[in-house]
Amino acid sequence: MNRKIFLYVKAFSDLGTFMDLIAINVLIYVATGSAAWLAATLAFRTLGGVLASLISGVIADRFDRRKIMIYSDIFRALIILCLIPFPNPVMIIIVCFLIGMTSSFFAVSYSAEIPQIFGQDKVLQTNSLIARLTSISLVGGFIGAGIITDFLGYKFTLIIDGATYIISALVLLKMKWPTSSVEKSGMATGVMQKIISIGSDLKEVYSFIRLAPMLLLVNLVFLVGAFAGASHNLGIPLLAENIDPSNQSFYYGMIWGVWGIGSVLCTMVLPKLSWLHGNRIYYACFAGTILMSTGFIIFLSSSNLWIVFPFAFLTGIFDACFTTLHATILQKTDNHIRGRIFGVGMLLKSLGFALGFVVAPVLLESLSLAKMVWIFHGTLITTTILVLLYLIGLKKRVVQPVNHSV
Repeated sequence: MNRKIFLYVKAFSDLGTFMDLIAINVLIYVATGSAAWLAATLAFRTLGGVLASLISGVIADRFDRRKIMIYSDIFRALIILCLIPFPNPVMIIIVCFLIGMTSSFFAVSYSAEIPQIFGQDKVLQTNSLIARLTSISLVGGFIGAGIITDFLGYKFTLIIDGATYIISALVLLKMKWPTSSVEKSGMATGVMQKIISIGSDLKEVYSFIRLAPMLLLVNLVFLVGAFAGASHNLGIPLLAENIDPSNQSFYYGMIWGVWGIGSVLCTMVLPKLSWLHGNRIYYACFAGTILMSTGFIIFLSSSNLWIVFPFAFLTGIFDACFTTLHATILQKTDNHIRGRIFGVGMLLKSLGFALGFVVAPVLLESLSLAKMVWIFHGTLITTTILVLLYLIGLKKRVVQPVNHSV
């Protein structure tokens, strides 16, 4: 079977994820009318990701990553369909928590497997295609879910959502590739031995990252980026309500859809940039971060569609640049530790989101949506600029000529 089908499977799974994000967020907001409840659904989804990311990297390095993805898709389909008979706020919170957990297991195993299947020399090209497919899924998922939920109701959206996960699992069942569980022969036996083994695995990752300063700085920006991400994930449905309360889900989907189109454009251009190698990939990642945050600040500070849509498009371009290059940097690590490196990345993302979803509703109590976004993304811009200044200063110290005068 064509290996690229592996990438299209992920895109189809993403389609379901984006659809349930729209349907669940609209469902909880309509049911409660509360920004706090909306933040809670996002926070519990993130909390599930936090808990799963503590071990998802270890499991991805020790077990068959393909099977992990299959089980994750089947479980996500089952739990999302539970909302049809039980659409109450408490059940929504539980489902979001479980979706966060299973999505973490899927994402870590998937990302860690890319260099194994396609080769290290094709990582940037492959990640650009992944980001492009993800963006297409986002456009289709958000716009589709916005229209379907608005006109046919959330139940129909959830049924389609569950079906995408099942189809993804069925395709993965048909696919075969060389096993990636490189440590199977040395896998610990017994519960206590496995617990001890997980502890040593996490210590190995910590030691590895400490010895890779550029990787450490990228992960620092990624952590603050996840924190800032909570502001626009919470803010976009509120912005959609400000634009037109009677068609909130439609505009919610359209904003993310336009963002996704910009993301697709970026992923078409990124692999063609021949200069993007070595340390330049880090600087491009940081520059993309600053421009991404600037875009979010601008379009979330207005309810004028002539400002919202163009800047959502531009933001999608730079967001795709940041996420694609970040994944490429992480995938350059060795296969035996790559799953755990992505597990750490998922943990940082989840922790940043969790903190953000705690802080954002508090700020919204006393500040406007625009000011809240300014604080969150302003923090990311400041952090990234400081990291860039540190790197420039470090580079100058390294290349400073030695005085040979007698």
